Amino acid sequence: EVTVGALTITATPARHFSGRSLTTVYGNHTLWAGWSIVGPSHRVFFSGDTAMFPELAEIGRRLGPFDVTLIESGAYDALWADVHLGPEQAVLAHRMLKGRLMIPSHWGTFALGNHGWTEPAERLCTACRDQEILLAIPRPGERIEPVSPPAVQRWWPDIPWKTAQEDPIVSSGLEPG
Repeated sequence: EVTVGALTITATPARHFSGRSLTTVYGNHTLWAGWSIVGPSHRVFFSGDTAMFPELAEIGRRLGPFDVTLIESGAYDALWADVHLGPEQAVLAHRMLKGRLMIPSHWGTFALGNHGWTEPAERLCTACRDQEILLAIPRPGERIEPVSPPAVQRWWPDIPWKTAQEDPIVSSGLEPG
């Protein structure tokens, strides 16, 4: 944790593997983290690369509630459920963190997962609508005002995508419920 001016920036746990180097023979040489940024009147959480893990609720209790959560929501696969959230678990993480406005990150920039590039946005729209969560999906580079975000307008193309029922993403090692 460090204080910079009026901001307190805190590294928070994440659940991800650490073997991301092409030159490192052994894994676990890097640390993955999320970040809490707390100012005098606003709180923001950035998940970084992570999968679902119970400590997200502790982060929400200790450092939240958050005005905005920027949650990793793309580049997922059922085989990667222990390193990336996927859309529905991103919504659950937002709830655990006690977030007000959710903004997805880690999606739509390049093809890492086997899903279509618009699928994370479509699944997030569905999950957030069903759970009455405030969602903003700005165009790349677009500014939004988190206090009064615009309604989501689909700026991405209408291409086929799989629903959560067709392609569930669920991290292991979590208690049911």
